[in-house]
Amino acid sequence: MFSYLHKPVLAVLLTMLSSFAAADGRRVELYTVNFPPYTIIEPQNTIRGIDVEVVTAAFAAVGIEATITEAPWKRILKNMEHGRVAGTLSCARNAPREKFILFSEPISENIWGAVTSRDFDSRSLSHLSDVQHYEVIAVADWGQSQQLSQHNLRHSVTPDIDSGIRSVVYRNVDLFYNGKLPTLYHAQNLGLQDKIAFHRFEDIESTPLHLCLSRLYPDSQTLLEQFNNGLNKIKHSGEFDAIYKKYN
Repeated sequence: MFSYLHKPVLAVLLTMLSSFAAADGRRVELYTVNFPPYTIIEPQNTIRGIDVEVVTAAFAAVGIEATITEAPWKRILKNMEHGRVAGTLSCARNAPREKFILFSEPISENIWGAVTSRDFDSRSLSHLSDVQHYEVIAVADWGQSQQLSQHNLRHSVTPDIDSGIRSVVYRNVDLFYNGKLPTLYHAQNLGLQDKIAFHRFEDIESTPLHLCLSRLYPDSQTLLEQFNNGLNKIKHSGEFDAIYKKYN
């Protein structure tokens, strides 16, 4: 039907239509990885979680249908860098990402601290440096292990959250340095939620998590503004708090 148009004109029209679709806000497709309880990917590729529900509700509040699909994290970031996909969620801000990502208002946060057995005496545990007096474990290659190393704090590593939880419950490990909600989610699945306690460090700030949109994606700035508007709406309506309560 476009055979009578010159190719340059057709290209411009298609770009305009794509931008209009993003700005008009009828539908946006996002990609994510399994990061419970913020994003939980279940059998048959059912995706739920705090950030999934917050993002879909915020977009719905401004008339946008958001669909969320699983994809490898490195592929998501590479496609965002080139503007091939709209974006992702449960995404933390850092300097390298600033170059190609637009960050929404925070949609959740990851609170860092010490996971211990329920009967652990935490009276002398208030700052990160206090862990030097204990047997400490962190997930290998994650930011928490790197942070401990940067502060010259001796620790062992574990392959995943489940093994970290089991270490403080069943083994001779005092502290597991990890995020609060991910740990509690995994502990509940293991049936160990009543066996552990979480202690927040006074000197370690939580990490805000965002909806992240590609700067090169058509009309992403407008899409971001629409999302932030929707996020504000569900916060005022109480829907935001209701979502959080489901996972706490």
